[in-house]
Amino acid sequence: MSRRTSAVAAGLVYTALLLLVTLGPVPQRLAGSQSPRGVLAWRDWFDASTWTMGSSLEFAANVVLFAPWGALAVLVIGKRRWWLAILAGLALTTLIEIAQIPTARISDPRDLVANLAGTVLGVLLAVSVAAVRSRTQRLDPVTAG
Repeated sequence: MSRRTSAVAAGLVYTALLLLVTLGPVPQRLAGSQSPRGVLAWRDWFDASTWTMGSSLEFAANVVLFAPWGALAVLVIGKRRWWLAILAGLALTTLIEIAQIPTARISDPRDLVANLAGTVLGVLLAVSVAAVRSRTQRLDPVTAG
């Protein structure tokens, strides 16, 4: 199996897990914890309380949750088109947050920002590792091959 095929398979599995974690059932309805329109409520984007409520741990967990997805997207798409991985991550997290609106989940601008930050972090890590690896192979083709 080629490296790209492995990355595609891992990316599909990880995306399925992300969807399960972000859209799967929750034990209780968290009533009153979001506006009825979730991330589509534009006023919430400009309300200071949106950015000060919630825990830093939850924000960090969302970043960590999406970082592997960003790295896998670079492996699938390629390091030269890293920006497509970021756009795909933005599309994925936007779809997730919109899909959460009618469910028992919380659709929140902070989650969208944290998920995108995780995607960008994963993309940056993957591109950095690829650049170091490429440079190492150019400097020492005998041990790199």
